[in-house]
Amino acid sequence: MRGVPTVMRAAVVRAFGGPEVVRVAGNVPVPRLAPDEVLIRVAAASVSPLDTRVRSGYAESLYAPMLPLILGRDVSGEIVARGANAKAFNVGHEVFGALSPVAGRGAHCEFVAVREAHLAQKPMAWTHAQAASVPFAALTAWRALIVDSGLKKDDKVVINGLGSTVGSIATQIAKLKGAALIAGSVGERSIDRLVNDVGVGMEHMWVYDARGGTTSSTVKTPSTMLSFAKANNWGDFDVALDLVGGEKSERRLIKLLKKGQGRLTTVHGELARLIGEQGVVVGGAKASVELSRKKTLYRLASDVSYSWSVMRQDAEAFSVIAKMARDGSLTPPPTKTFKLEHVAEAHQAMETDSFSGKLVLEP
Repeated sequence: MRGVPTVMRAAVVRAFGGPEVVRVAGNVPVPRLAPDEVLIRVAAASVSPLDTRVRSGYAESLYAPMLPLILGRDVSGEIVARGANAKAFNVGHEVFGALSPVAGRGAHCEFVAVREAHLAQKPMAWTHAQAASVPFAALTAWRALIVDSGLKKDDKVVINGLGSTVGSIATQIAKLKGAALIAGSVGERSIDRLVNDVGVGMEHMWVYDARGGTTSSTVKTPSTMLSFAKANNWGDFDVALDLVGGEKSERRLIKLLKKGQGRLTTVHGELARLIGEQGVVVGGAKASVELSRKKTLYRLASDVSYSWSVMRQDAEAFSVIAKMARDGSLTPPPTKTFKLEHVAEAHQAMETDSFSGKLVLEP
């Protein structure tokens, strides 16, 4: 690690709370490398909903032993050092990738260590901010659609939360896999992006306003996604992806699924929360019971399958995602950048949901 400093600037969380608890420290040790890791000089790192939830105390017993935390699950930057067994990239290569959702030392800093298996070459056409906006969301979408929902060619997919970063990337992955139809709910401010960048037709988007239910004054649609689906002949779906959460959202999606073969997957399962509140053993057991209860309930009541999806690092999946990015079949979301010293402002902006895209920190 010749030429690399021994300390760095990092946004550190020493106690859970509001945005004000994230403070930049200037004397944080630069990570030491495991044999299969590379050290990245961070050029950009996104602020995700998981970052703000963890900062505020979500799954506290899971993350509390890791305090002080450095958040940040996405990274794009330049390799400045390699572990003894890291051979895939050279020093100077620009890469991007996602860190584990339970990593205690993330990318909201100047240098981060990442296993090289979970990195890929940064697309030349993308900025670092664009590259840092994609990996965690894309792997979340991939896990939910491909692994947990078992998406197949010619499946029809409905997404509650189509306009989110995960939703728009899930749409592009579903297209790559040959989905026959992709439809769902979207906020009005995301319409242009989905039409122009992702290629979703207006007839496949039920638009809700900022209050989360009725339609706005400028876009006239039926008052529920179900009625809009009927009006536009969406038909029954094979896969429903819930990116909103809650039983109301699940019940609405179930009504759009094919009986007997429909699959409902939510990214808002209870596993992390229960483990975080009650520990791995008790929380894990309660999560297993709750998941089994809901699987049985939805099968008996509606004859559909049900699953929780949790993002995991997946080197094989990320290689496909990176290829999509490089060949132009994956479009990154809009980004808004903040300097590292303004990290608290970025957390505030994330919680007010004032930007339709990804917020990105630049050291």
